[in-house]
Amino acid sequence: MTKNEMLKELDRLQKEKGIDLDGIGQNSNKSTIQNAINCLLCPDDLLEKYLTVLTLKYPYIGEKISENGDFKKHRFNRLYVFNTARMILAD
Repeated sequence: MTKNEMLKELDRLQKEKGIDLDGIGQNSNKSTIQNAINCLLCPDDLLEKYLTVLTLKYPYIGEKISENGDFKKHRFNRLYVFNTARMILAD
């Protein structure tokens, strides 16, 4: 898949979910774009479980993300929870 195709897929998913992920665009490398696509394809119930994992490891951060509203629609928090929880689970 070319970078241009990946960007089109990312744009389609962002419009479908109603989210514009922060910091992902033309200047991003392919692995970053693919990670953002994977984040948008992740089901919301799995993201809730990822937030639980993050909260158990980092209680203050989890609390702040929960207080900030629906993190699944937030332009930064969705990707942060997705990446951080996967990093914690990989350890």
